[in-house]
Amino acid sequence: MKYFSLLLLAITLTSCLEGDDDSFQTTSSVLFMNVYNDAESGIDIRVNGSSWQNGFRAYGEPEGYSSFYSGEITFAAYPKGSSEGNALASVTQALDPDSKYTCFLTGRSGEAKMILLPDTMRSPAANKALIRFVNLSPGLSKADIGIADSGTVIRNLDYLSTAYMTLDTGLNVVNAYRVGVAQPLASFRFRAASRGIYTMYLRGLQEREGKDSLAIGNYLQP
Repeated sequence: MKYFSLLLLAITLTSCLEGDDDSFQTTSSVLFMNVYNDAESGIDIRVNGSSWQNGFRAYGEPEGYSSFYSGEITFAAYPKGSSEGNALASVTQALDPDSKYTCFLTGRSGEAKMILLPDTMRSPAANKALIRFVNLSPGLSKADIGIADSGTVIRNLDYLSTAYMTLDTGLNVVNAYRVGVAQPLASFRFRAASRGIYTMYLRGLQEREGKDSLAIGNYLQP
């Protein structure tokens, strides 16, 4: 009888430790970036139709990653302090386990767009930096991206699209151009760190002044 009890205990413990694969909830990480042109005071993110206490995002200020259960999820953006009525924009997408994403909100007034892009963890070689460039300017359906004194690196980058480029470390000047125009619309000087992974994005409108004017934003991937 004692042997049977010990055997039953061992089977029970084994079952609890292994568990049911379907019952184990994996997580994914998402970084939010708000560059919507008419939400300079910030926006609130709701998750699967519910309010989220960490959902506020100021204009142009990336924060760290937030964790969510993997699988299909819906993010929706509302003006700061308002969760009534229709969302400015939303996106529904399946998140892969142990993966990282960036969710961008951009667009003109009444034409907000939200996209969710996978983040690469691929580290560049020594003395190189990896740049992900995203066209988030609603005033440019296409853009060329170049490095000063080095020519064009990315051509015809569509609005809401992304492309990658590799730079040497040290001081670089990144220029954004309207396709077919030699004069840069926006420039950004920065010192790339060895093996750094950066996101750069063209945001704002050329006719605006201040925070939401046309410019190149940048952050080092956390």
